[in-house]
Amino acid sequence: MSKKLLALALCLLLMLGAVGCLEETKTADQPAVQPAADTAEAVADAGADAGETDELPAFTLGDFTVTVGEVRNSYNTIVEYMGYYGLSAPTTAEEIGQYRDMIIEDLLTAKVLPWKAKTLGVTLTEEKKAEVAREVEEQIAEYAADYLEDAKTELGEDADAAEVALKAREILEKDVEEYFGYPFSQWLEEMTASHEESALADLLKEEFSKGVSVTEDDARAWFETELAEQKENFDTDFTSFKSQYDAYRTGESPVPALYTPEGFGRMQVITFDVDEENSAAYAANEVEMTNLEAEYGKLFLRGLDEDRLAEIVIRYEELQAQNTVLLQKDRDKAEKARADALSGMDFTEIYTAYSNQEGAVGYYGYAEDDPNRDGTVVFYTQAQDTEWPEQIWTAACAMKEGEVSELLQVEDSFYLIKRLADLPAGDAAFEDDVEAYTAAALADKQEEEWEAVQEDWLTEARNAATFYEDNYAGVGL
Repeated sequence: MSKKLLALALCLLLMLGAVGCLEETKTADQPAVQPAADTAEAVADAGADAGETDELPAFTLGDFTVTVGEVRNSYNTIVEYMGYYGLSAPTTAEEIGQYRDMIIEDLLTAKVLPWKAKTLGVTLTEEKKAEVAREVEEQIAEYAADYLEDAKTELGEDADAAEVALKAREILEKDVEEYFGYPFSQWLEEMTASHEESALADLLKEEFSKGVSVTEDDARAWFETELAEQKENFDTDFTSFKSQYDAYRTGESPVPALYTPEGFGRMQVITFDVDEENSAAYAANEVEMTNLEAEYGKLFLRGLDEDRLAEIVIRYEELQAQNTVLLQKDRDKAEKARADALSGMDFTEIYTAYSNQEGAVGYYGYAEDDPNRDGTVVFYTQAQDTEWPEQIWTAACAMKEGEVSELLQVEDSFYLIKRLADLPAGDAAFEDDVEAYTAAALADKQEEEWEAVQEDWLTEARNAATFYEDNYAGVGL
């Protein structure tokens, strides 16, 4: 695959319909949904032949129709992305044709599961449609949040939160209409349809997976294969063990860690942080102090300007005092939490008790609504575990099981640690948790067969679809 076609494949992964385009094209230094200046002409040229042909079908698949306009929009979006990433747009008819064919294939692939769901009679309930509608509104609210600062600027300081939120939504809607060239209501319909198709695909997968099963022999065979692969991976890269261990505990993966290398400890960690405003002030003071240290060092070595040296010392001490005050409330809170821990109070209870107070409190490895997490985290002891600040890692490695740390400060955060027992190294045995390992084997087989059947359905869709090449042959030319 050429570099340009590889770039296209990456673009297609980024491009989640109109919503994806809107989200990806907004950056901190760039107005939302504005095409790059150096690609504007290319986009205009690519769309110059747009007109009545945009309403014509590019292909049909059962009751589903993808129009030439949709193909053209995808092509134009790709040209924009290429401009953003400094790539040249395709120029020859052959290159343009390759891009166009890949777009057609991608758009067809996106319709396969909705088409198959319809042919199999799998539909969304009214309750599920209402859930999808709520998800769409939540996503739009997230997009509108990016416009809050614009809304505040436009309305002025006297505007209340409700007025600002409403204005942000209005700016978003206007931006969408200017970018896509059609009403926001249409964009909303397209977005809702996309979410419903995704929900249909999930429902279809769920229904398909019900027909997949594994025997105990299947599960044992899976266990042995997975164990061998994990041992090879984990012994060469300790971070891969941590990733697998955490992914299983958080429900992101159905596959548990079947092998534990030597050198993994366990701990509970609570952090106490200042609020956002004080954090910014603290950071600004730290930057100024660093600059003063550098200036002091240069002047001292040269033996110059004793008056300035004295000024630097005075200012430095002022900044230190300011930062001490900024952190004092959180230091006091953290000290009280440490006293609670020393008295035997469970870290989960400590987190719950202090999390509603002023300032931010974090509990690594724990979430109230996630029963799979028990409030512990693992860390590697035989080499620097860079997931943690060096001071925290060093302290944790030196602690004994059951010990509560001194209060540890890293920048504007205070850490409280309780050391737990190390993870026992070695292989798991299938008999340790037959139910969990069988479930993991089943999930693996379901995913494998789901991918296989999707390939079969895509082949079926290619044969069932009617393509109107003459209609979309001019896209990009």
